[in-house]
Amino acid sequence: MRLWQRRLRHSPVWHAGTPSGDATAPFLSAKAVSSEGSTHLITMKRIVCDYPYRRKKRERKSPSTTNAVVSPTSGLLTDQASATAETSQASPDYDNFHLVPSHSAGANFLTERFLDPEAFNSAQLKVPVPDIDYLITKDISDLVGDVSNIKAISDQFFSSVKEWMPIVSKTQFLANLVSWLTHKRAELFFLILAMKLSCEQVSGPRTPLYQITKYLQFRIEHSGALSLQVIQASVLIAIYEMGHGIYPAAFLSISECARYATALGIDKSIICRELNGVSRNELEERRRVWWAILVLDRFMNLSDPSRHLVTPDPILENILPVDDAAFNNGTCRPEDAYTLGSATALDLGRFARFAQAAHLIGQVLRHVSEEFSESETAQLRRTIFSLVSVSRLEAHLRQLEFCAQTAVCYWYVYLKWSIRLTR
Repeated sequence: MRLWQRRLRHSPVWHAGTPSGDATAPFLSAKAVSSEGSTHLITMKRIVCDYPYRRKKRERKSPSTTNAVVSPTSGLLTDQASATAETSQASPDYDNFHLVPSHSAGANFLTERFLDPEAFNSAQLKVPVPDIDYLITKDISDLVGDVSNIKAISDQFFSSVKEWMPIVSKTQFLANLVSWLTHKRAELFFLILAMKLSCEQVSGPRTPLYQITKYLQFRIEHSGALSLQVIQASVLIAIYEMGHGIYPAAFLSISECARYATALGIDKSIICRELNGVSRNELEERRRVWWAILVLDRFMNLSDPSRHLVTPDPILENILPVDDAAFNNGTCRPEDAYTLGSATALDLGRFARFAQAAHLIGQVLRHVSEEFSESETAQLRRTIFSLVSVSRLEAHLRQLEFCAQTAVCYWYVYLKWSIRLTR
């Protein structure tokens, strides 16, 4: 037996792979070093070559040498210490999100619809509904829970947030819940997370629930899915960000909502009393979502009227939301909807009054940022106080509260006159 064979036979590697040291065992690869110091590749029987992993110097460097990281949710550079503290609170399983297929037939139809909508409609084409249930991760499933938990979250939402921002029909939601669990599971889960987020009472706004919901929103929007549930959830997220002062996320979210709603055709809901293929109750939901975006867009600019709005100003021919009672009962009729210029009745409802206030917001912002005559300013002031008076009268007759609408009107008056005094 040669010298290097005798050394290898008595080495720890030999005995680790072959306890008996039997040279007649089946062959595997091994390395041995000869007496002359040269390296030989040797095939030996049942010998396990075990090379302990040694970390390179660059891998052993302390992570503290990096002072900034990129946030996975905002894409902004963040201090390492604050980023570590934030991610320690929330660790959504981002790695489990599968990538969307790079190209599909549905993507071709969607591109055609945006680039040449006239040809798309004349050919009577339809965009295939993408299956995005693969976006549901364990983190999301755990937050949503089972059907009973979904019911509990929705009940809390409908008894609180929905009272002053009624953009989701409880009747429609409960009627379609079972169907959505089968065919629109990802969109439903996104809406449930947004409902839960809007009802959450927190000490810090960037909670794990917020981060997971925002990331799911990003993935759904980039999957090409266009649905009413997605825009409803997005509006609720924007309200959460505005209420908790998460900027510039709130500012950008309003713009995203406006663009997404336009892509979905929701902006057409305030100019049509009926739409082919859309039920009356769903059309009313669409109309309320668009009015909510109009309100939020104008409310966002109260702090800086010089900023441009991302939505057009309503006109007198635009259709207001129907009375909240009809919306809640699912009994919406086209003839029940008033236009902005014909809304003289005392049974409009709270959200329709809110929409009227949104119309006045745009005028106030325009008057603040531009020069107008004294007569125009006085007329606008009288109109605002008239809306306050009629809202109070309807609230008294119907035993309702119009706090949000009245507060917004007074804020506009304060803004107008405070700006005027500084000039």
